[in-house]
Amino acid sequence: MNPQRYKFGELLAGFPTFLGAPMAFTTEDLKAGKVDVALVGISIGDQPVPGGNFGANKMRALTDWLAFPAGGTNNMIGVDYGKLTIADYGNVGWNFFAQNQRNVEEVHRVVAEILAADTIPIGVGGTHVQTYGFQTALAQKYGPGTFVTLHIDAHYDTYMYGFGRFVHNGSFLKVAIEKGLINGSDLIQVGLRGEYPDNASLQWMREQKIKSHYMAAIEKKGWNAVLKEILKELKGRKVHISWDMDGMDPAAAPAVGTQDPDGLSAAQGLQLLRAVGIQNEIIAAEFNEYNPLLDDAHTTTGILMDRLIRSLLAGVQARKEGITDPLYYDPERLDHVQ
Repeated sequence: MNPQRYKFGELLAGFPTFLGAPMAFTTEDLKAGKVDVALVGISIGDQPVPGGNFGANKMRALTDWLAFPAGGTNNMIGVDYGKLTIADYGNVGWNFFAQNQRNVEEVHRVVAEILAADTIPIGVGGTHVQTYGFQTALAQKYGPGTFVTLHIDAHYDTYMYGFGRFVHNGSFLKVAIEKGLINGSDLIQVGLRGEYPDNASLQWMREQKIKSHYMAAIEKKGWNAVLKEILKELKGRKVHISWDMDGMDPAAAPAVGTQDPDGLSAAQGLQLLRAVGIQNEIIAAEFNEYNPLLDDAHTTTGILMDRLIRSLLAGVQARKEGITDPLYYDPERLDHVQ
């Protein structure tokens, strides 16, 4: 369903939807529309600093005009991701009176609806605890231990249980591994640099064979070398992407729930998503921890999140068009009238 009153209504004056895309509400809608990708808003707030639950609706209403419409050509690989059929699947409900365990169950339910149509769910907004709901839905669809979670984050998120809850913003990956949703060796982390993990946590991570790429490795080895390691680890696997915006350098993404200096540059993040989208079958993704209450007047963090999503979509479309080199660049963009 296209909610716009006018033909070009999405251009700033129209009803806001993700990337200006039409809306769908049920699995049957997605099947009937042969939808490739469903963008779904996540409104869970699970941070001491409030605001992450507003991220989804803010992403629909970015005043950056390039946020509309869903089409566009990626100017690194020359692919029009508007060829994908994209839908806005609305928001997953968040009950702030309920324990987040119940809210994560609602994430599972809605993501499972999208997966039932063989559509790729991409979560937008919310806080990182929602990843657990994605992983339970993916394990239900594809089977436990059959997919890789690519986790971009400043923090390792395999804390010991705590805060009186079964799963929370820092423990969800530990719970996912211990419950058998994913194998430890199928968790690939990029951008770690916070004041943790401590030695006990590092020992547990080693025992689980988690593949962690710290910012220290990127600084010492160089981004190109680490990127090739990541792609080698992912090759041939179904991939779920869990992208915490604090994995980015706060110079590029200041409006996040837990800010840490350093991190991936905007260029590195965009390249990683393009490359993985080309090389691998993407089965789900979520971009979380954007806090619009902390963003600057130009919504710098929101615009970067928008471009990260578009870069992934371009990679997915490039794969559909038969491009196989994850480090592909459009020759026209390399040597234009040279």
